[in-house]
Amino acid sequence: MLISLHHLLFVLLPVALTVRLYVKPRPATFDVANGITRFCLGIGKWVLLVNPLWHLATMTFRGGPESLGTSVAWMGFLSLLLSLHFAFTAAGDVLAGLGGMFGFKVAEPVQEALTLRRFTKGKWLRLIALLLAGTVIGALVQTASFGDTWLHLKALFVPPPRTMATLLQQTRVRTDFNVLTIFAALVCLIGLPHSRDFLREPAPWKATISILIFTFAVAMLWTHAAPMP
Repeated sequence: MLISLHHLLFVLLPVALTVRLYVKPRPATFDVANGITRFCLGIGKWVLLVNPLWHLATMTFRGGPESLGTSVAWMGFLSLLLSLHFAFTAAGDVLAGLGGMFGFKVAEPVQEALTLRRFTKGKWLRLIALLLAGTVIGALVQTASFGDTWLHLKALFVPPPRTMATLLQQTRVRTDFNVLTIFAALVCLIGLPHSRDFLREPAPWKATISILIFTFAVAMLWTHAAPMP
């Protein structure tokens, strides 16, 4: 997935933007600027949140029910739920950002659906139900077994027997900044506004923050998917 994103970001996008420069009418300067910052935030979410959270979920759910502990099960469940949430919002940001840079308008219902805003205006229960259902389906996809999925969900509330495999999996899951990644995702989910709301009032410091996030994400992406290993 990172390799595909790497080539789309560093090969296809520059070529498409170069071609766009010679096509008229060109998009308005404000739309381009807002699209760039929105695109930066979307790529930042995908690289810094979605990808590591999905990796943690994969490591947890494919580790087998015999290596489960309560803390491991919760980390896997939360990482899968958060990765699905930020995957939708990142897709909305990237699509809106490309629209601003290339001069096409993304329909409002599409933006609301991708950024989950349609469910957040006094409808938190629907949003939570949607994310929980998606997480259960994602767990089933990860384990490819109804039995293993049930054991993972059961481990959230009923501690499995402690074994050497459980201790090894706990050590593996709790390292490599996985706890920090989940904490950062929860902070972003609870404490930060939607990207569109954040960029509604233009300000240089907002653009600076967006570009810095994008730069950090590109550095991480380049490290994990460099064109010349």
